[in-house]
Amino acid sequence: MSELTFAKSFLSTLDSRPIKLRGDHVFDPERVGLRVPYTLPRLHAPHPEMPKKVKKTQAPGSSKSINIRIKSARNPVLDFIIANAPLSTTSVQDLRDAVRGRVADTQGNPVPLDKIKVLYHRKPVSGTSKTVAEVLADEPEMLAGGKEVEFGVMIIGGAKTVDAVESQTEGAQMRDVSPPKAAVGPSGREILQTDAFWNDLRGYLQQRLKDEEEANHLSMLFKNAWGSSQ
Repeated sequence: MSELTFAKSFLSTLDSRPIKLRGDHVFDPERVGLRVPYTLPRLHAPHPEMPKKVKKTQAPGSSKSINIRIKSARNPVLDFIIANAPLSTTSVQDLRDAVRGRVADTQGNPVPLDKIKVLYHRKPVSGTSKTVAEVLADEPEMLAGGKEVEFGVMIIGGAKTVDAVESQTEGAQMRDVSPPKAAVGPSGREILQTDAFWNDLRGYLQQRLKDEEEANHLSMLFKNAWGSSQ
């Protein structure tokens, strides 16, 4: 048998055997030495997971503020400003509450909220929960903040300002007060001729001076001076 034939038969024999080692295969480390020392990898300390950042989506102009002028030309006449009102949180309901705190009906009672209508560009604003930013959604220059916007107001059935109602009430109370009655009894020189007046004067001086002897002396001095002038 030639060497070539032997090599071919040996390789074919090796091909028939399984390449993988069995699970229970063992070897003697003293007989098979490792060329390179084997070391286990260093374990890293586990890092805590960083909290995920939640991106807050804000409506346009949500962090801005604006001056809101509330104006009514008639019944009643109103013109006031809500300064630095946040665009994203100030609602139409807040504007109605601001108006309600400044007006009253003819009897002086608060006006029902359903009778207060907020207008923008002379058109009623629908929805009380709508914010000012939503009303001004089509006006980016207003959403930039720092400006003044005007809202109209209309009160169904009419009303009066709180100052006018208070003035009317005070005038009615003043008309109801009867004039003071004239004093009954002696007056003028007749009172000075009574002992009760000088006793009262002595008691007053004693109370103020806290000295009975000095109070008696002064009361007698005043009485003698008055008597000598008659």
